[in-house]
Amino acid sequence: MARKSPAPANPAPVAVAVATAPTQPSETPVRRQPPFLMWYDDNPKTPVAQKIAAAIAAYKARFPGVEPTLVLVNEAEVTSIEGIIVRGVVTVSRHTYWVGQRQRISE
Repeated sequence: MARKSPAPANPAPVAVAVATAPTQPSETPVRRQPPFLMWYDDNPKTPVAQKIAAAIAAYKARFPGVEPTLVLVNEAEVTSIEGIIVRGVVTVSRHTYWVGQRQRISE
């Protein structure tokens, strides 16, 4: 004897949620961090100021139109560069220079 299946012949439709892209631009502005460039130069004959100048030149070549305002260095390598803030940071290794922009508070 053949048995009939208890399942209905026409199953109920299943609802599927599909995420769609919003049609309106987001009201929340995207906050982008200024780019940084890490420069390493361990040549003992080159002065720190010259190493930082080379790092700044590489930054300008890599990010055309963006002017660096900040260089993070090891605390032992802090020096004065005109127009640039040179800040000593404990976590930056010697002979390593992080060139970028100072983040604006008003943003």
